[in-house]
Amino acid sequence: MIGKNKLYSLIFFFIIFTSYNFDEQKKISSIVFPIKKITIENTVGVDLIKLKLDLNFLKNTSLFFLREKKITEVVDRYDFISGIRIKKNYPNILKITVLEKQPVAIEIQGKLFFYITKSGEKITYSKLSAYEKLPIIFGNHKNFNTFFKTLEEINFKINNIKAFYYFDVGRWDIELKNETIIKLPEKNYRDILLNVNIILNDSNFSKYKIFDYRIKDQLILQ
Repeated sequence: MIGKNKLYSLIFFFIIFTSYNFDEQKKISSIVFPIKKITIENTVGVDLIKLKLDLNFLKNTSLFFLREKKITEVVDRYDFISGIRIKKNYPNILKITVLEKQPVAIEIQGKLFFYITKSGEKITYSKLSAYEKLPIIFGNHKNFNTFFKTLEEINFKINNIKAFYYFDVGRWDIELKNETIIKLPEKNYRDILLNVNIILNDSNFSKYKIFDYRIKDQLILQ
């Protein structure tokens, strides 16, 4: 004789497999934990309204048989999204937490704008209040990820930077928000940036607006 618990389990799975249609070409309503609400969290750069519309096809499909691949195919079309976390809140709520890429600068190339991440990846630009104070990159962002990583490692006050200028010879200038300009050589700039960190906190140098380190072993002040 089949036990009651086993019998109930068999009935449950019979209902599931006889009520769900696996046809991927159609939007099929399900009576097995149908999704009635989709919540999306942690969006700053992503167009939340558009993302909700793009995921609306999930409504009334089964939470139990959720096809995460279908969600991934949608979010992969969004430049700002690096990944997602999915949580099923039974009986009918789907919770999606968005993992966004973090821009650290805005690159200008002619009339085109791009967000640039610390890894040097480009993201399609749209005007966002959360990122309106990011420093601007003028010129190609080649090697920016290496340069930015050095700034982080030496605890340079990145929030004080107004702009980065890249020159074709392979070097960078930094413009601070107080209009101070730091001219760096093409190579071996790490120790120089450490020195800059010290100098910028020294009141004896406050009257100077240009710190030129381009000539080896020299600092030209203006």
